[in-house]
Amino acid sequence: MIDPRLQRADVTRLDELREILSQQKDAEMLCPIEMEKISIGHGAINELPQTVRRVSRGRRVLLVTGPTVILDREGERVKEKIRAMLEESFEVNWLVISEPGVVHATPENAAKIGALLGEADCVVGVGSGTICDLCKYATHDFGPAAPPLVIFQTALSVNAFSDNSSVMLINGVKRTVHSCYPRILIIDLDVIAAAPAEMNVSGYGDLIATWTAPVDWYLAYTLGMTDVFHTAPSDMIRTQCAELLENSAKLRAGDTKTLGELANVLTLSGLSMGLANESAPASGSEHVMSHLIDMTAKVRNTGICYHGTQVAVSGIFSGLIWQYLLEEFDPAKVDVERCYPDPAEMERRVGAAFDWLDEEHRASRECWSDYRQKLERWYANRARFTLFLENFAEFKKTAAPWVKDPAYIAACMHKAGAPCHYRDLNYPVDAKTAIWAVTNCHLMRKRFSVIDLLNYCGVWDNAFVQKLTERAAALDAGV
Repeated sequence: MIDPRLQRADVTRLDELREILSQQKDAEMLCPIEMEKISIGHGAINELPQTVRRVSRGRRVLLVTGPTVILDREGERVKEKIRAMLEESFEVNWLVISEPGVVHATPENAAKIGALLGEADCVVGVGSGTICDLCKYATHDFGPAAPPLVIFQTALSVNAFSDNSSVMLINGVKRTVHSCYPRILIIDLDVIAAAPAEMNVSGYGDLIATWTAPVDWYLAYTLGMTDVFHTAPSDMIRTQCAELLENSAKLRAGDTKTLGELANVLTLSGLSMGLANESAPASGSEHVMSHLIDMTAKVRNTGICYHGTQVAVSGIFSGLIWQYLLEEFDPAKVDVERCYPDPAEMERRVGAAFDWLDEEHRASRECWSDYRQKLERWYANRARFTLFLENFAEFKKTAAPWVKDPAYIAACMHKAGAPCHYRDLNYPVDAKTAIWAVTNCHLMRKRFSVIDLLNYCGVWDNAFVQKLTERAAALDAGV
């Protein structure tokens, strides 16, 4: 039985949430929420000077932003307004992270922040998930002497603002790495309402992972591919996320109440990853498909799509994969002896999948360094796999209620005005690239998902991916 208090969790009442979590079964498996305050509301920007005064170690503030102009409902420039507000009490050093094209979360960009942390008493990050990831990564990398971090979120684009990890581009490969929580997170709904509609829809899209990522996590735990699993991180999201799906049309209309609900659930989704100390509760096979598409952007000479909308389209594919596993997969037909591929052959497959991304093959080497750890663990847990096949009916009883019908998900996305095809993203993704990403995503990292299971069982091949593409097309979704 799910604790009803957990189902109605409110991120602005952190102490209450911590108490509820402490009363869950096996609560000792959950990591602490290392945040002091989350504020969501109209006019929340006015809390910023007082908040910084409370947490800052002195008068020097490092303001970190990207180059994009951000306007509020009155047409006022948000970043300039924040600088003016802070300059009434502090010495402000404004760092704008920019590079040709789209700003990426790279160690090199994080180093620009890190170089200034020794001269700052507080860091204020303003803007997107990328700026947030960079600030979290830089302050974590700086160590215990890092100044406190305050994040001012300007769009409901991703769930990355309220967790202790950062998605960084390392050697051309998207990697989720440990970073730190912001000490304070402020979300002004008046600023959020003025953000481009497609950015807030992106956050809605990021939540589509709620219906696939936790079951990937549970599957990995069942098979011995990860050491920790707990239902609480997803239990506190699922009910309110289901309500958001029902309100998809209201989100499309820019309904203020629905935006507030989205802000709460998206922030809860970030906290769920912190509770697990990894992104697994909110990032499964659907995210890896999205990461692979991002990794091709430089080669394709294109920009990076809105993360959440790309994840949502991928989530339809992941939902179809889970539908297959729960409704069509027959464990009696699995030849266990053939489920353990030769490591040398898998290294060749990883190379074939990723060598084309760069001339030095850095991406393929980076992917193999992670994937081989997954393969080693897969070999080491053969007994767990055999037991899984024997008890597959019991596994389905637990997992099936956590998965939403992909046809329903696609219908809700259409109502929300969210893109349902890769070709309709803000930077259109061609069919060849999309199918490559879906086909090869399991080769990128050590995290185990349903695709790894089907691959090892001999189900995952080009013909199967083609069948998925056809099923997605029947939902007016996919490539």
